[in-house]
Amino acid sequence: MKKTKNLYTNEKWFDFSSKVKTRDGYSCLQCGRTKNEVVLQVHHENYIEGRAPWEYPLSDCRTLCKGCHARTHNLIEPNRGWFLISIDDLGSPDGICERNNCGNEIRYTYLTYHPNWGYMTVGSTCIEHLTQEDQLLSSDIIRHYENISKFVRKTEWKRGITKNLKKFISCTYKHHIIRIYGNDPNFAFQLAIKEKGIRRYDFGKSINLTNKNLNQVKELAYIALKGTICENKEEKKMLRKIYKDTK
Repeated sequence: MKKTKNLYTNEKWFDFSSKVKTRDGYSCLQCGRTKNEVVLQVHHENYIEGRAPWEYPLSDCRTLCKGCHARTHNLIEPNRGWFLISIDDLGSPDGICERNNCGNEIRYTYLTYHPNWGYMTVGSTCIEHLTQEDQLLSSDIIRHYENISKFVRKTEWKRGITKNLKKFISCTYKHHIIRIYGNDPNFAFQLAIKEKGIRRYDFGKSINLTNKNLNQVKELAYIALKGTICENKEEKKMLRKIYKDTK
């Protein structure tokens, strides 16, 4: 426990968490409140045993306020993600709302369920808060983060060697190719774009990266590829910002 605690006082963690918060505009991606209103923390979507908290791709992390972070880990009652199971009329206000800090007498009972919390009976007022559809202020950005993270974790890479005997690993994404050269901590990536109806690939220049681990390089290469092939101007602009903030 002490060893884990020491990791979060490491200078590398402070630098990493600062990058995540800067990328997210120092706002909670769940409720939208800023550093001037709440305590902000960095949440990891995925955990890998033996990996330091700063050794993850930035796309695996989210800026959350202390309260939303606690709810994400089910340390306090969730305020989203509930499902309405049934509604009953008791005939008189003989029921009690079980929502935290409520306890009001209720006539109409709403049985709700949360996959990480279980069943709870609440009243008419509280049900509106619990079962409302999640309205993430940065839903588009989070969707991109999730896609980036999925790419890094699940894409299969093949080993290869160039005509100049330069070793690389590569993967294919929508007929395009990403190549990564080098070793930790000095890598470079190169994109090979394939236009529709044309057999050959257009290889771009190699982009050098230092002080990055392999997963972080894969992350940046994917963002760069998505930004290159994207045709939507607003989405392309967003991807460029994500790349800049991630780099």
